[in-house]
Amino acid sequence: MNQPKIAAIIQARMGSTRFPGKVLKELDGVPLLRLQIDRVRAAAKVDKIVVATTIESSDDLIERFCIDHEVDFFRGSENDVLARYYECAVEFKASVVVRL
Repeated sequence: MNQPKIAAIIQARMGSTRFPGKVLKELDGVPLLRLQIDRVRAAAKVDKIVVATTIESSDDLIERFCIDHEVDFFRGSENDVLARYYECAVEFKASVVVRL
């Protein structure tokens, strides 16, 4: 029997209205997104970590961060978060999604 592929999908975008750029702000010299990724990597049951961001040019910084830190990423709709998660899950063949 095939085990489900569990994907932790981290929603991240630079265009937050309340705190723009929050995901790459640093705490003790470490970007918040890196802190979250490191903690998720410690999860025993997660098979894949993916950062889901938007196709907006402001999120090119998140793509660059993911490339530099060897983290999978997906770019999708800014306004349709559900579609972004769904398309990301399909792209990475997840059967279970943990939304972060």
